[in-house]
Amino acid sequence: MKSVILINGKKQSKLSVFNRLVQFGDGLFETCMVKDGKLILAQQHFARLDKGSQRLHINPIKQSVWLKDIAKAVSLSKLNHAVVKIILSRGETSRGYGFDRNIKPTRIVIVSEMPDLASNYSLGLCASGYATNQLLAEIKHCNRLEQILARTNLNTQECLMLDPQGQVISVSQGNVFAFKNGVLLTPSLDVCGIEGTRRQAVIGLAKKLNISVEVCSLSMEELLSCDEIFITNSVIGIKPVHQVNEQNFSQYSLTEKLSNNFDKYLSKRKNSIPLRLKKGFVKFGLLLALGLILAWSFWANNINTVKATIYELPKGATIYSTANDLKRYGLVNSSLFVLWSAKLSGADAQLKSGYYDVSPGMGVWQLLKDFSTANVATRNISLIEGRTVREYYQLLSNNKALTNKYSLDKTLENSIAEVPYEASFWPDTYQINYGDSVVSVLDRAHVILQEKLDSAWKGRVKNHPLSSANQALILASLIERETANSAEKSKISGVFINRLKKNMRLQTDPTVVYALGDAYTGKLSKKDLWVKSPYNTYRNKGLPPGPIGSVGQDSLTAAMHPLKTEYLFFVAKKDGSHAFAKTYKQHLTNIKKHLK
Repeated sequence: MKSVILINGKKQSKLSVFNRLVQFGDGLFETCMVKDGKLILAQQHFARLDKGSQRLHINPIKQSVWLKDIAKAVSLSKLNHAVVKIILSRGETSRGYGFDRNIKPTRIVIVSEMPDLASNYSLGLCASGYATNQLLAEIKHCNRLEQILARTNLNTQECLMLDPQGQVISVSQGNVFAFKNGVLLTPSLDVCGIEGTRRQAVIGLAKKLNISVEVCSLSMEELLSCDEIFITNSVIGIKPVHQVNEQNFSQYSLTEKLSNNFDKYLSKRKNSIPLRLKKGFVKFGLLLALGLILAWSFWANNINTVKATIYELPKGATIYSTANDLKRYGLVNSSLFVLWSAKLSGADAQLKSGYYDVSPGMGVWQLLKDFSTANVATRNISLIEGRTVREYYQLLSNNKALTNKYSLDKTLENSIAEVPYEASFWPDTYQINYGDSVVSVLDRAHVILQEKLDSAWKGRVKNHPLSSANQALILASLIERETANSAEKSKISGVFINRLKKNMRLQTDPTVVYALGDAYTGKLSKKDLWVKSPYNTYRNKGLPPGPIGSVGQDSLTAAMHPLKTEYLFFVAKKDGSHAFAKTYKQHLTNIKKHLK
């Protein structure tokens, strides 16, 4: 019979050309099996789908909606044993890779007959292998070009896909395992490949059977030296391999032992979800009881808060202590409902410590999902260009989302930055986890600063007069404080370079402001210009001994690419731009024109 296809719950098979699934393969999918009206390993499939939607920032579909669609499609197919493919597309947009985060996703369910399956398989080497991308590793995204290319000119039943280093990762449509000296081996999937639901189950079952398991790198040579090989996926289950390239394998004893136990494992109630209630089950009394249970569940699922708050799930917390805490704080109506919900969802064994957002309209199930997936509270914090390290410290220390128990000096000592600390931290907007430390934010900013500085120094203008990246960073800090006008920064950089070449004092006011520190009143006096400080460029020739504040990309670029001119002077105009001069006489004229 033909396949049954539902799109957004309706029987149809046409998809808009503007759907991102069609345009870019922008979506996720799961291939499941239905047997005797039960969706096998449903929770594992939905967990991987949720993991993928979080990884790709695709708005998720509730599990109940998927189950309703699957039940409807299976019912229409009239199949007792079927393959179910569910597809989650990001949704429809106009052309272009960008997308609105609030885009409505598209859900697709396809139910098909079970294919005829071989009793064992022959493997060759795929025509191509995997690229490495940790963001796409382990999840089932809809861009399957790697697998399509891999099966080009396939002359065996399946083929082995390798990573760029030549290590075995999987077959094109499943995972691969091997036995060697009684130890079960399977390739690591950290940077490529898909973590199959059957793979997870096989590893767990093997451990229960006291079979040693090693997740490791596996070369073709090492694979061929094994005693038994088998492959798995949701449709074929566990199937032994009788041939790889020209080498034959005739030993299947451990594979068969695992396969027999695996069939028993799948038959357990906890490893499937029934799709339909038995006929005659819905009667008035049961409907009434169900209604009462639903009403109680609706009441018990509510989170009691009128404003957003933060809940800390401490390390070592159990579902019992957590349920009691939530009830004691008045956030939930029933600790029992929290326990039941956690058991049903599997969250009881997956609690992750951290700080979590609790907001009005939120439910217990959503909160438990956050607890089990470590969807911790996050905040954005911005470090602004031109600010000093002291200002950064005050900004971060005053942020309630961050923790800090150190003084400024101690905080800097505990960071990975080195003296002098000024301009050691890249200005940007950083997403932080609630409860992160001030030091951790500074460390992130310092790593980025070093990357930006190294890259900019490598791309500097040929024959740059400065001798080191640190000197260029000092120059960039002067430019940053002198002007916010990006169009003039390289010209100002050129003026500073010209003055350095002529052994002239830089005479830039921001260095005096920095030297004065807290003594600066908001306006510089003639007396201030002669303050004794190595940073005062009115008194000292050359660059100051260190930066005077953080730098942005425009200032850093300007320092590396000073504009070649004959200008030696500049003065700020009232509109924020500058008037430049080649001689002091011209400079005095500009001062008279723009400042008096």
